[in-house]
Amino acid sequence: MRNSKLLKITLTAAAALTFASFAESSAKADTQADIDAITQKIKDTEKSIKEGQEKLSKLEDLQYQKSMEIDGLKKNIKARKVQLARQARAAQVNNAGSMIDFVSKSKNLSEAISRTFTVATLVHANNQAVAQQKADQEKVAADKAVVDKAAADQTQANKNFNNDLAQLAVQKTQLEVKKAKEDEAARKAAQEAEKKAREAAEKVADAKNERDAQNALKDANNAVASVTKSDNNNNDNNNNNNVAAQASTQQTSNTSAAPAAKYGSVVGYALSFQGVPYVYGGTSPSGFDCSGLVQYVFAAFGKQLPRTAGAQKAVCTPISESQLQPGDLVFWGTGHVGIYIGGGNFVHAPTTGDHVKVTSMNYYHPDSYGRVN
Repeated sequence: MRNSKLLKITLTAAAALTFASFAESSAKADTQADIDAITQKIKDTEKSIKEGQEKLSKLEDLQYQKSMEIDGLKKNIKARKVQLARQARAAQVNNAGSMIDFVSKSKNLSEAISRTFTVATLVHANNQAVAQQKADQEKVAADKAVVDKAAADQTQANKNFNNDLAQLAVQKTQLEVKKAKEDEAARKAAQEAEKKAREAAEKVADAKNERDAQNALKDANNAVASVTKSDNNNNDNNNNNNVAAQASTQQTSNTSAAPAAKYGSVVGYALSFQGVPYVYGGTSPSGFDCSGLVQYVFAAFGKQLPRTAGAQKAVCTPISESQLQPGDLVFWGTGHVGIYIGGGNFVHAPTTGDHVKVTSMNYYHPDSYGRVN
């Protein structure tokens, strides 16, 4: 009977030891769920950006069509003015000098009635022409206002989507940092608990009586319970930490020696310049070229960068595409540079005739990447 009880206690301790050995792989489901939710939001926002860009493209086509229509209406209005002038000259027949003279100098009643009808017809036609001219002018103004407002609204919507995308990218980075810390804390707690549980299980196996075995089993269960306690304490500590201030300290042990990104906050400022025209050699909000935009944005955060894309690349720490974080730079050789905003997108000043905008790396893929130190 005594041996049976000791056997049951030993088996229970072994089960506790097994639980402790798997504790490391349990743990941070809530944080991972948050990461998954943010990832889905990023996908949804990227879809909205794509749809918004398509809508804006259609509106820009409509603006062109309306501008052509407006040009046509202006020509019609000009032609109508010429027609009115001709009608006015035609009314002054036979050097009569005025429409009244034209009627009063009729040779007989029949001619007077005819001339009166002619004058009335001309006056009515003139009135209709003037009314139509005003209607055309109003249509020109209305068409222009509608299209311009729709394009402006869509441009603002696209900018908002891009800002949302940048914020989501930062939030995802924060959550990944949090999860990395949680996983590391859970791993250490599980190792310690496993060690204690193993020691307790050995004591159970060596116990000479039921009382010693029960005490040893209690130690094993306490060791396993410490995993849960440590896990909860770690969550509380992480929630109290200012994770946002540490979001740039990217996780994982498989990265190179590149320092963590510390300029993620430049993203929102860079996005505020969307729509600014590209100007070769431009270094101000009145017009930017690619490196001028990067230099101006980073200067606002106290970081002085060289003037050209090639020189900016030279002062960055090279990183891989998998290491990209918001605020990192993306390069095409030494001739073009942009600022990564997250979600596979970057903001840049593309080329002459274009303006500062967001572009997907799927559409225009960089060939190298750098982190501003």
